[in-house]
Amino acid sequence: MKRFGWIGVLLAALVEPAFAGTLGLSWTAAPGATGYKVYYGTESGVYTGSLDVKNVTSTSISTLSDCTPWFLAVKAYNYAGESAAFSQEVTSWPRPSVTSATPNDALQGAQVVVTVAGNNFQPGSGVTIDNPNVHLTSVSMLSCTSAQFLATIDPAGPGARAAEIGKFTVTVTNPQSLVGSKTQGFEVEVNPARYDVNQSDAASAGRLDGMDTVWLSRLFGNGETDPLWNPDYDFDGDGWIDGADLAYLASNLGKCWNGTNWNLTSCPK
Repeated sequence: MKRFGWIGVLLAALVEPAFAGTLGLSWTAAPGATGYKVYYGTESGVYTGSLDVKNVTSTSISTLSDCTPWFLAVKAYNYAGESAAFSQEVTSWPRPSVTSATPNDALQGAQVVVTVAGNNFQPGSGVTIDNPNVHLTSVSMLSCTSAQFLATIDPAGPGARAAEIGKFTVTVTNPQSLVGSKTQGFEVEVNPARYDVNQSDAASAGRLDGMDTVWLSRLFGNGETDPLWNPDYDFDGDGWIDGADLAYLASNLGKCWNGTNWNLTSCPK
């Protein structure tokens, strides 16, 4: 039976699978092929399983064990039989998944150690949060089901662009660029200590009064691209000094700061 002689040019590449814990594979079409078989195993060149995917050039395999490196290659076939040679071999863990982050929230200006739980956290993977003012350092894969990082959330001091408040996606990306994400996995909360924009004298510091609203109103309506925009007045970090920022002041007007929150009982009698 005559075998394919041209299969050596067939190339395989990992693709982004649709579901966590799976591996996707794509390859170039082989002239004259009527179908393809995907071979896989946990050792390079030693394939213990196979899947006939018929006449397509990509597939996703969901029966692979987690936290294990898998090696995959493809053969083409037609009426004359299978090709003698495999395609180029590719290797990866199954796609990572993210289930939780602990803690899952922090105030602007905070620095917290966050532990991420999930699966298929391959050594060398990275973690991101889709907020440019949340900075991750000391990222470490503690195990295949646990990762950890230090999150520093702007601002660290006055005059710094605040991290926008809201819930953001936590993403783990493995060395083969396969990703697992949890939407709304980490929340940035507004830091109420930033509301005291008027500290012109000792009597006004630590108290929210009419002077604070006056100071904010002078910059009201300015966006981040405007010369008068000041990040210290943009409490929610959305790039605008607007009604949302004024509402924070208005809802706490007349209150004093006790080191944790604004309340009436902390004001001097």
